[in-house]
Amino acid sequence: MMDAPHHRSTSDRERRLQKTRRLAQAAQTAVSAAAENLIARKHEALGLSSELFLEFVDPAMFHGEEPLLDEEHFNTLFTEWVLFEFPAFEGRTPLQEYLAHPPAHAAKQDVALIRKVIETQFFSRFEIRYKDTGTGICTLVDVCTDRRYDVFNEALCATDRWRDGTIALRIARIEDTWLHVGHVQLYDRAAPIHTSVDGPGFFHPEDRIRKPQAEHAGFYLRLIRDIIGIDGRYRRTATFAPYGMDNR
Repeated sequence: MMDAPHHRSTSDRERRLQKTRRLAQAAQTAVSAAAENLIARKHEALGLSSELFLEFVDPAMFHGEEPLLDEEHFNTLFTEWVLFEFPAFEGRTPLQEYLAHPPAHAAKQDVALIRKVIETQFFSRFEIRYKDTGTGICTLVDVCTDRRYDVFNEALCATDRWRDGTIALRIARIEDTWLHVGHVQLYDRAAPIHTSVDGPGFFHPEDRIRKPQAEHAGFYLRLIRDIIGIDGRYRRTATFAPYGMDNR
């Protein structure tokens, strides 16, 4: 007897979901391998990167002000920048260095996935348009470009309070699927229309006087300064919660 169409459809959806889950896990495993390689070579990269990060962001917590992050969460914000954006190795980021000179024990799959991540990854803030908990797919619109992305992110889908606002995260396209490939997710419950111009992560008018180098710092670094820096525009309304920072 042939299966009913509904049963076949359910089975197909479940197979697609499991396949996408495996792909997302493989990508995270590859990125974690590159991060471990960075840690093993931290004497080559973390000194200057830490100095530059602290100088630019100037975290409020080091002045005894809110938001106060624990060491693990602060390190996550810092490592995301170093791993994906800081040219620590003769102009190469740690991800690019991992690809150019894979460790002897590196898995071929990890190296191949890192190449795909490097080619497509970027960090931005996205308006949350729609979340499908059944498939783990979120429809997101980049506030910088108005481009739409369907991103596999089950954590975002499952977090009920993350809705109607924006989410800042890093995505990459692998095998025609957009995935969350970083470890930072920063939610802002403000209506996207209120932060689409000159919102968190943008180069602000006051930066021309206070921090003119911010114009060339990159979206991620500016956003982190905005929410945890002592002079950050939004740091007084930022609170830390499970899975990331809420800008309330």
